[in-house]
Amino acid sequence: MRPDDSATTKLVLLRGSSLLHADTLHPIVTLGEDGVWRTPDGAVTDAIGVPRQAARAASCSAGLTIADRAQDAAWIKHALSTVRDVAGASRHVTVDDVRAALTVPPRRPSLMSTLMVAAARDGLIEHTDAHRRSIRQTNGGRTVRIRRSRIYTGDL
Repeated sequence: MRPDDSATTKLVLLRGSSLLHADTLHPIVTLGEDGVWRTPDGAVTDAIGVPRQAARAASCSAGLTIADRAQDAAWIKHALSTVRDVAGASRHVTVDDVRAALTVPPRRPSLMSTLMVAAARDGLIEHTDAHRRSIRQTNGGRTVRIRRSRIYTGDL
């Protein structure tokens, strides 16, 4: 059974007693009459290292950017409902509070900042000058801004 040529990449060609580069057809090694493999410069060898090509996805970077933007916009639209729930239930809101309530995490961490800006723009929260230490281990104890809910309906 012969392997499917479309699924394989030809790295070398076997031609008589020679092994050739598939791209250039230059000899890699040749089998001598004495049964010993030799490189073009005459060095004796019993192994050949053939470099592996790194796997790459075939895609268009512009297409990925458009797809990423669309995915990010859909996530923010969905996540704004979570911010609305958190801000409606608490007088003060941090990015940690919102992240803990999310059912779908952001594709990249910087989207949390974008989400909080969108929530402020939509009138759900507003900035304060107050900060507190993050409760997330991955933040290494950095501080996060405390935002005031503009839609909290509990006891004032």
